[in-house]
Amino acid sequence: MSIDLIVVVPVMALLFAGVVVLEVFLAKRGKKQGLVLPFIFLGISVAVLAIMLTIPIAQSFEVNRVQNFMSAEEGVRPQVSEPGFPIGLDDFVQALFWFLLCNIPAAILLAVYALCRAWARRQRGLERMRVQDL
Repeated sequence: MSIDLIVVVPVMALLFAGVVVLEVFLAKRGKKQGLVLPFIFLGISVAVLAIMLTIPIAQSFEVNRVQNFMSAEEGVRPQVSEPGFPIGLDDFVQALFWFLLCNIPAAILLAVYALCRAWARRQRGLERMRVQDL
């Protein structure tokens, strides 16, 4: 293992632990405030998905532009490419993999939110029973 990996993994783990603690604080504080962090991570994963799907499209436009430029230099009339879907199955599977990988933190934070809300709901129920017993 390189020294970079030895440093990066604990730093990332501490950073994510801080995010989880912040999620617990927000989930206990208000009803919908605990959903902010999971939706931020969901937005990041959607952005990664959009980037992963637009890279093959941009590359296909670049290849067509270079081919047309080279054929114009040779005196050959450039070919107009047929409209199609420039994203192959392998690009789609790779983008889907990264989308799911980026959603792992969002799923963990949603689970933390659900656990905190269930704990708070149980505490409110116990408090109501105590008041009724008086």
